[in-house]
Amino acid sequence: MKTSSIGWTDFSGTPYNIVTGCTKVSEGCRFCYGEAIYRRFGKDFSQVTTHPDRMRRLSHKRFPQYSLKRGEPYRPMCFVCDTGDLFHEDVATGFILETLQRLVYRQNVVWQVLTKRPDRMRQIITESFPEGWFHERASNIWLGVSCENQHRADERIPILLDTPAAVRWISAEPLLGAIDFRPWLFDGMRHDNQYKRYEYPLGLIHQIVVGAESGPNRRLFDVAWAADILHQCQEADISCFLKQGSALRPGKPLIVDGREWKEWPSD
Repeated sequence: MKTSSIGWTDFSGTPYNIVTGCTKVSEGCRFCYGEAIYRRFGKDFSQVTTHPDRMRRLSHKRFPQYSLKRGEPYRPMCFVCDTGDLFHEDVATGFILETLQRLVYRQNVVWQVLTKRPDRMRQIITESFPEGWFHERASNIWLGVSCENQHRADERIPILLDTPAAVRWISAEPLLGAIDFRPWLFDGMRHDNQYKRYEYPLGLIHQIVVGAESGPNRRLFDVAWAADILHQCQEADISCFLKQGSALRPGKPLIVDGREWKEWPSD
């Protein structure tokens, strides 16, 4: 079984891409790697396609009984739709519901779901599942949003926090500017000697992934942005995964405080 080249998951790629193709919704989409791959093969990335056969195979697909990257005793992690968005407006609600039900069934796998359309994710989950059911029964589904800058964080994170989930995570990639996550990491703020001090971690966000843009058109990246996010995570006692630095090719180590940081939420 081929493992993923994405550092924060064990498995991704074609067998798990139950939705392929997407359309651009924000600044982070400008140099989309999925679109670049499609263009290389002469395909139209804006054509959103669902793959029911792949989705149904997830119910009985064999996985190792431990995470290759986290180590025992953690369950294997699988990122679905790395070249698509499960909650894209062109994906039928019935397809999304069947997908979620099949993922819940596979409790021995952690399914990582990432979207730039949290409003639809919230609507479908809150309207289709009884109150408390998704949080209690779907603890193996990690729901996340992409936030490339402060504007998108302000827009998407409140919706994520209003969505039932046992584990919530954020992908700050490609990181295009400094982001202050503290309003969603802490409850309460006081002023000491003219300095703001946030208190009482909320515990509603469990991981933040940080990564710079790669490729010939990559935009400006400042390691200080990543360092600040890492320190915010440390203050709130949540996991931070520094995925990559700015480079022509993906995978350049992102070093902060003299080391790489690759942390996952406790299982």
